[in-house]
Amino acid sequence: MTTLKDIAKIAGVNVSTVSKALRDSSDINEETKANITRIADELGYKYKKIKRSVPNGVGTVGIICPEVTSNYYAQIVSMIEEETKKENYFCIMGFTDFAIENEKYYLKNMIDAGVHGIIFISESTEFNDTLQEYKKHASIPLVLIAQNTETNDFDCIKIDDEYGVKLATEHLIQLGHKDIGYVGDELSNTRLNVFIKVLQENKIRVNKKWINVSSQRFEKCGYESMNAILKSEEIPSAILGAYDDIAIGAIKAIHDKGLSVPGDISVVGTDNVKVAPYYTPELTTVAAPIEEMGKIAVKLLFKKIKDSRYKVIQSVKLSPFLVQRKSTARKREN
Repeated sequence: MTTLKDIAKIAGVNVSTVSKALRDSSDINEETKANITRIADELGYKYKKIKRSVPNGVGTVGIICPEVTSNYYAQIVSMIEEETKKENYFCIMGFTDFAIENEKYYLKNMIDAGVHGIIFISESTEFNDTLQEYKKHASIPLVLIAQNTETNDFDCIKIDDEYGVKLATEHLIQLGHKDIGYVGDELSNTRLNVFIKVLQENKIRVNKKWINVSSQRFEKCGYESMNAILKSEEIPSAILGAYDDIAIGAIKAIHDKGLSVPGDISVVGTDNVKVAPYYTPELTTVAAPIEEMGKIAVKLLFKKIKDSRYKVIQSVKLSPFLVQRKSTARKREN
């Protein structure tokens, strides 16, 4: 049975070069690829024949994303698709539902599908092994949009999420609030950790009765979590929602209890979703430069798609900013 080692010996190259050539890697020149594939065919070696040429000038880019149910991811994907189209490429997409196994599945299958590059959006804290496997076995350009990983092997873009949560929390503190609660889902616990840290740094009591983390997501999470907090004998004067959809659910729960926002309880979110300025009351939130993030991801990816010799790795961190609207106000004096 023919092996990669057999082909490498005849071709006078190493096994890694054979592997890359049979995957049509841009790292290997066309003459070497042709020689290796000819030898592999003559020896009867079975491999998937992937061709990443660009017929009629149109190529493909893979986007791997947790989901597009939330406005945040939908905006990122829309911008990537728009910028990719300008390069005369089109996108194929895979949605992982935040599962590492799904991330691995889509990475493998996009390579097999012959995409020219991949933009990988992930919130995972445990996918460095996946990235190392990718680096070992694939040479297609890949750009990360990832909050929770540090890498020197791939271009990576992220929002300074810790700074964003700090902005939101300190905004409430500056308005005189000291009784501050938090509502979020299990996927947003990194934001909860920052929220607690900011309270402690400002010597403000962390009341666990006012922190509710739900297995639900989006508005339902905010609504149910806020209702749980409102059952306490004491209620907070301000709430941070892990993201805007949760904050909107919390506002409805407050209104349903006959309380007002921001009169009785101020509410701030993060992400600045499109509905935020049109909700009642208009939602105070922390805005991320989402469009810029998508544009940078595409720019970095195509730099390497167009020039396989370009090996510079870039790490880009973008700062969010506070958008103050009508859902927050100075704490009422009793």
